[in-house]
Amino acid sequence: MEFSCPGSELSQGIGVAEKAISNRSLPIMENIRLTKRGSSLELIGSDLEVSILYKMSVPDNETNGDILIKASTFSSIVSKLSSDTIDLSVDTNNKVVIKSDQVDFDICGLETSDYPEFPNIDKGNTFSLTAASLLELIKHTIFSVSFDETKQFLNGILISTDADALSFVATDGFRLALKTQRIEPLAQDISVIVPYKALNELSKILQKSKSEQTVQITLSDQKIAFIVNDVIVVSRLLQGQFPDYKQVLPQTTENKFVINRKSLLSACDRASIIASYVNHLIRVEFSQEQMQISSRAPKLGDFKEELEISRVLGDANMKISFNVKLILDAIKLMESDDILIEFNSELSPCCIRPASDTDYTYIVMPIRTSDFETDA
Repeated sequence: MEFSCPGSELSQGIGVAEKAISNRSLPIMENIRLTKRGSSLELIGSDLEVSILYKMSVPDNETNGDILIKASTFSSIVSKLSSDTIDLSVDTNNKVVIKSDQVDFDICGLETSDYPEFPNIDKGNTFSLTAASLLELIKHTIFSVSFDETKQFLNGILISTDADALSFVATDGFRLALKTQRIEPLAQDISVIVPYKALNELSKILQKSKSEQTVQITLSDQKIAFIVNDVIVVSRLLQGQFPDYKQVLPQTTENKFVINRKSLLSACDRASIIASYVNHLIRVEFSQEQMQISSRAPKLGDFKEELEISRVLGDANMKISFNVKLILDAIKLMESDDILIEFNSELSPCCIRPASDTDYTYIVMPIRTSDFETDA
């Protein structure tokens, strides 16, 4: 195999492909697979659960082939070459020669016979979203994914459809994030759990794509594939029964408030300084026109701040305790000037929504204060 290509594009391809590689996988999976056929060069990275293929064009010089190159070494070499053009060749002994100007690297490659083939994209439900829409769906939910390995069905995002509504849902048992998007109805509704890693790496790829770029999504019984330009991300699906999240969504509400998002964000950020010493606990008191946020860490100090609010429903004064980190995670992502806070009682799920976005819902569970009080 032999080819020349721009160093910047090769570096980009390596960076995309190696996102799938994990040091917890088999040693052979620590390599990137290069496959050249005519004017097409494919770079593949995989950990057997998530596979990423990056395709680029190179001059067709009739020298085709396959080779495995240690991903970390390959990435380091190419990133440190200053020339615009890189020449790469592989001899019959799998020695890989990488040249640029006066620089010459000779490294050992491996045969590809023991490396798994890139997963086939089975025929199944296929639909498309813009890169911007898909990125919004991911970023508004992925932070709520659980990392509890005893509950693998919570280690990803539920992607489901109901008629013309596409939903992304994630929960870790303490909070739940739901983001919906209108789509053309599919031939049949879907409900699958996509692992955190696949969507996290996909989001990094989407961030570098044009917002209007079309992303094709194909679902089969065991896999999901995302095609973005010349990049294909294929992931296995998580098995298990995702909780019935609709049971957590309040059907009615007795207390509803409107508050300026930036004011609440700043107040919670300040409260977190003290709250970080007491398991991130804050206490929130709601009255008719004010919201008081406080935190107390024995032997350290207190925090208290009052914010103006507008009460839409309810007339009773309420006191609720929260983990301030869970509040901050959500409102940092919201772009609305005002947000809505809705709940029924001190121990019922609290719903936080952007006032200008009815397609996003964030549920956070209150804390029984006695469970988190400490003498720290």
